[in-house]
Amino acid sequence: MSARKRVIQALNLEEPDCIPLFCQIIMPGFQRELLNYWGDSYTKERKFKLSYRDYNLEHKLGFDMSWDFNTFPTFIPVKHMQEYPLPKLPDNNKYIDYDGRIFLKQRNKDMGIAYYLKNYIDTEEKADYFHETYFAIEWEEAPDFARNINKRLKNFPTDEIVPCCHLDPILEPLWQGLGLGLLIKLIRKNKSKIKHYIELRTKKLITAARLNAETDFDVFFICDDTALKNTTMINPKYHRELIIPAYKQAVQILKKAGKYVCFHSDGFTEPYFEGLIEAGFSGVESLEPMAGMNLKHLKEVYGDKLCLIGNIDASQLLPYGTKDEVVNAVKKCIRDAGEGGGYMLSACTDITNSCKLENVLTMISTTKKYGEYPLKL
Repeated sequence: MSARKRVIQALNLEEPDCIPLFCQIIMPGFQRELLNYWGDSYTKERKFKLSYRDYNLEHKLGFDMSWDFNTFPTFIPVKHMQEYPLPKLPDNNKYIDYDGRIFLKQRNKDMGIAYYLKNYIDTEEKADYFHETYFAIEWEEAPDFARNINKRLKNFPTDEIVPCCHLDPILEPLWQGLGLGLLIKLIRKNKSKIKHYIELRTKKLITAARLNAETDFDVFFICDDTALKNTTMINPKYHRELIIPAYKQAVQILKKAGKYVCFHSDGFTEPYFEGLIEAGFSGVESLEPMAGMNLKHLKEVYGDKLCLIGNIDASQLLPYGTKDEVVNAVKKCIRDAGEGGGYMLSACTDITNSCKLENVLTMISTTKKYGEYPLKL
């Protein structure tokens, strides 16, 4: 069975030939370790490169689906940015984006080019300015967007590995720009203002969904990190009231075009699940076990409504566990969620630089050994 068919059957909550393997991304330090391990036996194939994203390592490892292809269907007009430039910070190693987030440029390139530091917006006045200046405008649409994307996809072997396209989240950039304190204060004291901010962001999201619906991508992700260990960042009642309507509109556009949309967040996300089902998401990832996500329970309660993706711990097990512990964890995931289909196994975050090579290889080989249907565990 092809990787594409295997993934789609799992997203349809059906049993494919075996449990699909999913990967977020492989961090640079781990990539180097892999290349050293493979040595001359590794051959890079041109067909697995898609624009700036290279899927060669994920394919050779045996993954069926992987992040991360970001499309850019809309953008702020250059003239507008020239007239309303983003604020500058005294430290040239830091910058502010149009969400009002402060980023620190990375010196260690293994960790990416920059990482989120803190919120720049700390008053309602600043929040109003950023949203009216950078969101309450007519974003331009990339010309011939779908045609150009499909030209890149035309020769990509999606039967061998499925690339996932990303859509902009709503809540994560909002809380990162405002800070959780101001966000919660506005939800409680001035909900109409938060609704206005979300409506502006939703307009951009819907445009992106409409344009991406014309592409040949099968699977989309909305990555919206909005949970902590054992709890959510905001009350699930507010999440369902404020965020889910936005996602529902975007998801329905893509589903109507025959696409699948999955939701990602680290942390304890189960309280969001009913809203995610209402919005029409096909799958939920990362199901972080150290945050309290019990896969057996999730399968029993939600397995007939959502494809469950993840649940292999990447904070302790993959970096520090033994090979036997990895084997036992994989077998447990298969027992807990594999029956009947609708499950993909993966690490619950990226394959980080701290992950032990032997453990990642063991995770993959154990899944292939015990994940064949009909399951025999």
